[in-house]
Amino acid sequence: MDCFLRSIVSLLLLAVVVVGGLVPPYPEGSPGGVFLGTILNDHSRGSTGGVCFFGAPTARLRAVQDFLLTRIAPGGRRGFLWEGLVLVRLCQLPGLCSTRVWKRAVQSWRCELVVVMLAQRSVFKQLQELSHVPCWTPSAAHVFLSDGSWARERDDRLSDALLSWGVIRPLFVEVKTDSTLDVRFPILFARRSIRVSPTEASRRWLQRFDQLADLHGFQYRTLYHTLIPHLYRYEGVFGGPDYRFLQIVLERQNATHQWIYHRSTDAQLNSTDLQYVDRRFLERGHVSFSLNRLMGDRADTLEKLYLNTFDGTCVLVPRRKLQTFILRLWQPFSQELWYAVLAIALLTVAGNLTLPRLFAVNYLLVLLFGLAVLEYRLAALDRTILLVLDVLLFLLREAYTAKIITYMIELQFEPELQTMADLGRVGPPLLLAPGDYEALAGTLTIIEPRPRVVLREDFSSFHTTWQEYFRGGFAHTVPCSYGQALVASDEMNAPGAPQFYLLRERLALHPEAFTFPRRSPFREKMRFFAASLLEAGIYGSWLKGDHYARDHTPTLDEILHFENLASLFYVLLVGYAVSVGVFLAERMGAIVGRKPARRWATRVRNRAAALGKEKSNIIITKAVSSTEK
Repeated sequence: MDCFLRSIVSLLLLAVVVVGGLVPPYPEGSPGGVFLGTILNDHSRGSTGGVCFFGAPTARLRAVQDFLLTRIAPGGRRGFLWEGLVLVRLCQLPGLCSTRVWKRAVQSWRCELVVVMLAQRSVFKQLQELSHVPCWTPSAAHVFLSDGSWARERDDRLSDALLSWGVIRPLFVEVKTDSTLDVRFPILFARRSIRVSPTEASRRWLQRFDQLADLHGFQYRTLYHTLIPHLYRYEGVFGGPDYRFLQIVLERQNATHQWIYHRSTDAQLNSTDLQYVDRRFLERGHVSFSLNRLMGDRADTLEKLYLNTFDGTCVLVPRRKLQTFILRLWQPFSQELWYAVLAIALLTVAGNLTLPRLFAVNYLLVLLFGLAVLEYRLAALDRTILLVLDVLLFLLREAYTAKIITYMIELQFEPELQTMADLGRVGPPLLLAPGDYEALAGTLTIIEPRPRVVLREDFSSFHTTWQEYFRGGFAHTVPCSYGQALVASDEMNAPGAPQFYLLRERLALHPEAFTFPRRSPFREKMRFFAASLLEAGIYGSWLKGDHYARDHTPTLDEILHFENLASLFYVLLVGYAVSVGVFLAERMGAIVGRKPARRWATRVRNRAAALGKEKSNIIITKAVSSTEK
């Protein structure tokens, strides 16, 4: 209610000033307001925008907010409101934060300047609450105001939080008791802040310093899978246009590189459509930054590289099957009890056969199955057969029941762990490579209780599968994007595959580099064929006149040119001519020899007909003579 009333009062004050020309008094003792007004003037550059406030301000910080109602106009006249300025307090408590889109005239309203007011005693709690605010944007300038001393620990916490929110233009401002300002500019990926002057904070640091381009010594990790067509690996050496582009980026930024091998069945990571991938990241709450602007115009002809600042190091934990009292009780039931039942059955069979009067009734059937049949009237052999069949049917029923119960119980797992403290308390040991342990040793020391750490002695190769690399009895550190793709993939859900999940708490945040080809493999192959046919080899030799000079001597790089292959082509031409000649001779012979063949066939038919008539006449003559006799 307080947030709503303050917003109504602010808007009414704006309407009174614009319509009636009533200018409120200019608060001279607000250097913080003057500083924020300068940032808004430099950053928005005349576009429609406003100021968004988060957090409950103190008395000193409220004066900063009130000053922006009467900020100095861009022309320098005091007391005039700049056209298009909208001042609104988005939320005073985390539950009051609004995500609605504000409309002013025809143009859409957005936050050009985001002011976050941090309390001295509850900074970390405020960071956790602000993580649910969906209004952070990389295009706005973010100023974090505090009325107390700035501690070194807050630089680390705020840097990690800003990276996860996608904020790349931040400033830390401390409003002291004497109304002076202590402005610090954070270098996010270095997790430190430097003191800057208020006059240079806006134009020099916020406008010119690029948090993504000025990374020195920071490690990139590339998610490599076999569906990238322009990244080649042969005998441990990488090549291809993707790799050359990565090398240029890393050399320009003085960064290191690490490869991660993965073949995912998830179409979201295997897609070569940059717009589709970008949309998927935005749907998940992630923001992707393109590094092509760092390479100049030539980078447009190469492969695109995307930097996802939201990725980090996550922990992959194996799922534990639920061990209940029924499952523990079932194991002795399936062994010792079965032996006892079989022993009793054998004794009963032996008793029926040896002492039929004493065992007139099958007491085992009455005891186990509750049957009171009149079997004493049957013979001993009949009673034995019925007993064996009843026991066999009982064993089959109980065996299938045990299988069904065991299968139903094995489908259930223990509750998932949430934090690293839970992992250290009841979780499996953390399996780390020596290099990862050196990078995460500082973070693991501050976790209480500390997780057990086991150093990995084996190393993965190109053909190592994830089932072989991630052992079931250990937790593993993986990039968050790789872990999410692996957990959601079809291979994880396949029957018999080991089951893992990710902890909600991340160990570290770092940028991840992803490469996707812009050109299709068909076009790349066609360019390769054109270059091979037109620039080198046989056709290239035909187009160049120096190869036909008499005094020309071929060099080592011209071994496969026209002069060296001329004899081979002569052989091929002669062979082709001979084959064509033989083919033509066969066709001509077939056409010419077709008429004599027809004549010969006609003669054969005529002779056969003549012979047939002669034989028939002879037979008739013999028959007539025999009848006359």
